[in-house]
Amino acid sequence: MLLFNKKDDRIKMNNYYRTSDMIKLLKYFPELSPIENLTVIESEKDFEDNKDYINTLKNNRVDTLKTKINSMNSDNKGIGESFIEIFKSIKSKDEDAVLVLFNTMNEPSERYQRYAGISIGVELGEYVKIDAVGKGFDGREVSKNMYTHERYDIPWFELRNITIENFKKYRTYLTSQEEYEKTREERINYLTNIGFSKEVVEIEVPKKYMEIPDFIWMDIIKNFLKVLEKEEDILRMDGLLNFAISGHTEGKKYMPWQLFDKSRAGV
Repeated sequence: MLLFNKKDDRIKMNNYYRTSDMIKLLKYFPELSPIENLTVIESEKDFEDNKDYINTLKNNRVDTLKTKINSMNSDNKGIGESFIEIFKSIKSKDEDAVLVLFNTMNEPSERYQRYAGISIGVELGEYVKIDAVGKGFDGREVSKNMYTHERYDIPWFELRNITIENFKKYRTYLTSQEEYEKTREERINYLTNIGFSKEVVEIEVPKKYMEIPDFIWMDIIKNFLKVLEKEEDILRMDGLLNFAISGHTEGKKYMPWQLFDKSRAGV
């Protein structure tokens, strides 16, 4: 078992695709990440030796080594499965697979309850591009480049001037109702297929597109865009010249889980 708060373990954890993404966000933008107690389970013995600790962790992702093609599906379709059952399943497909366990600082909402899913691409010193999907969606669609409802293109030299009052002038795309309805249908089908009630989802995912609220953009301006400009020199020294973060909102805050750059070969 590997623990984030142990330096030697943290070095080993960086060998895994999604775990290293989560560590990068914790390092450079700690105010954004909701992750606590980041832990990697490598064997069934880890479960046997650390039962009490593992029982305190509520969330999971699957992962594998960066030295191989990442075949691990990030979508958790095993609703109701125990961690050990998920672990055994992924190990049967990939002997190097691991289970990533953690808690979040907030109580997680249901996937159809969130205000937005948002992916932010950064070309250091050049520009910031934001792709977002609205209420009832999450980071899945934008992180996989499936579709977007709102897009913003911000030149780097404009970062210091951005306020909530002028933010919308950087919007380059807003979905039409016709296009939105197509994505809504796909979203409802996806959520139903992974175990959510279709009746509930059809009520929760709006029939008419609702623009992402200003309080979400205010949070991103304050806790990412303004911090990003101040951290430019540090990011450049560490070789993070182009990278992206993606995730969803929880309540009125943007809470992405990961930051990835070109060194991340997997998806």
